[in-house]
Amino acid sequence: MKKSSLVMAVASIMVISACSNDSEAGTDNSTVIVETSAGEVTEGELVEALKNDYGSHALQMLVMDKAIASEAENFDISEEDIDEQIEEFMDTVGVSSEEELYEMLQMQGINDKDMLRKNILTQLVLENRVGMVGEPTDEELQEEYDKGETVEARHILVEDEETALELIQELEDGADFAELAEENSQDPGSAVEGGNLGSFTRGSMTPPFEEVAFSLEEGEMSEPVKTSFGYHIIEVLDRTAFEDDFEEVKEQLLATFNQRKNEKMSEEQMTLMKELDIEVLDEQFEDAFNQYTE
Repeated sequence: MKKSSLVMAVASIMVISACSNDSEAGTDNSTVIVETSAGEVTEGELVEALKNDYGSHALQMLVMDKAIASEAENFDISEEDIDEQIEEFMDTVGVSSEEELYEMLQMQGINDKDMLRKNILTQLVLENRVGMVGEPTDEELQEEYDKGETVEARHILVEDEETALELIQELEDGADFAELAEENSQDPGSAVEGGNLGSFTRGSMTPPFEEVAFSLEEGEMSEPVKTSFGYHIIEVLDRTAFEDDFEEVKEQLLATFNQRKNEKMSEEQMTLMKELDIEVLDEQFEDAFNQYTE
């Protein structure tokens, strides 16, 4: 049985979780909320302590909520779409009421209806942004199957795209791949082997690298591939087909497909924040969004 998009929303680890709560207007900062023999604690003191300890993260979540809501309008994602996801998930896990659903989801850190709906909305928005809405079809998984079980590849890893493009030009002009890898690659483990990584299966490499490696034909070289390690030039040397039938490895293909999808969505969430024009008016939080402007 296929997992629903909501299952992925529950299981995925996002860069920022869009699950903030709305604050009440008109807070009286002088209101005493705790009385002790050592003194009183006011609501203002509590708010200030929360701002100091968690303010930047909470502010990021609130901004992400705004960005997700705006994108949901752009993609015409409605409350009915969220309801449909909830109903699909309830059918999948075999619960008959939302109360049962929320009890089960508490173990996943989803404590109320609003949090669940926000997580689903985030999932739907990011799926639309990466162009991978819902679960893959059997045809898409068959394409994955046809690309083989393992590939043998070599690569050259460098810090920036400009260097990668320069090396690609040298390769196109006739330079030897192994020699350039030994001289330039910042992957010490493979550089001494002329960039050769040996054979690997899905799930053993970082998803962006894996996706390109399994899409290349034997002898074909990639454009620069960006991962968290830098920029890779990949060349596929060999490919091994599956020995097992498609149906026997279908769940394995689905798992690695969704792993790659989740990685893309996490990256897209960061991209979404970087696209925003953000002006912080409170000096206390002037550095809260530095990671999105670098």
